Amino acid sequence: MELFIALGLPIVFLVGLTFLFMSDGIPVRLQKLSSKSSTFWNFGIIAMSTMTAIIFLAKR
Repeated sequence: MELFIALGLPIVFLVGLTFLFMSDGIPVRLQKLSSKSSTFWNFGIIAMSTMTAIIFLAKR
């Protein structure tokens, strides 16, 4: 059961979203979000790096 939840549900979710976007097109909200995608990626990478350094230094 756990394997289905871990693997099956995300696959079903992605396939469902794919069919939804193919039939209706990508919503305007998601198009605006994708134009700012690089900013989100950069912020996420910096945040993860900072948290990793803090955790590493806290364990020493």
